[in-house]
Amino acid sequence: MAVGLIGTGRMGRALAVRLADTADLYLFDRDADRLKTVGEELKLPVVESMEELVKLGTVILAVPDQEVISCIKDFNQQPQTLQVINIATNVDSQVLRQTSARHIRCINAKFVSQADEMLLGQRPVIIVDEQPSDMVSVAAELFAAMGDIVVGRADLVTAINKSAAENVLTAAVHLEETLRQKNVTDPRLIKAAIRQVAVGTLKAYADSNLGPFAREIVRSVRARLKK
Repeated sequence: MAVGLIGTGRMGRALAVRLADTADLYLFDRDADRLKTVGEELKLPVVESMEELVKLGTVILAVPDQEVISCIKDFNQQPQTLQVINIATNVDSQVLRQTSARHIRCINAKFVSQADEMLLGQRPVIIVDEQPSDMVSVAAELFAAMGDIVVGRADLVTAINKSAAENVLTAAVHLEETLRQKNVTDPRLIKAAIRQVAVGTLKAYADSNLGPFAREIVRSVRARLKK
């Protein structure tokens, strides 16, 4: 299956690495230097224009939210029918439908994941929209080898990822300030506390693999939340 991947930033690169073995992948980026660098690094072919991309028949948009609409408007000017799979978290399905011309078929497939974790081999959960129904199998087949597919309302990922990011970053900032109040000011110690202790404990919690000390903290936190 020939697929164009638009965007070679952090998320685009993570997708390229994971999809290279299962799809006939072609890269495109408006940043020509970055496109050349990533294409050579991953040994993947690149295309240099929207016209070439459209000829592939299917493209994935791995660009920042504000660029998604710009790309779709460019596609609207091309005469060929095109399937577009958007992964940008904050672009909802209604916006895609309102922006795309009738010959540009769009579906959201959003990732409950983070680019660096995907590069480390973690399997994301990918929610593929239920509509348009004829594109569900296209998106699901494309991403099945790299993650767990859920067919449903992809826009839920906006709330999921935002809540996760806000809560964990709040905890990180709070931890940093707490350590400084305890006269821990060496940045190496603060980074280790956040990166190794905090992040490692979060992963152990997600995997139900906490030790006795951490399990006791969880019980204490839950008891406070019930009050």
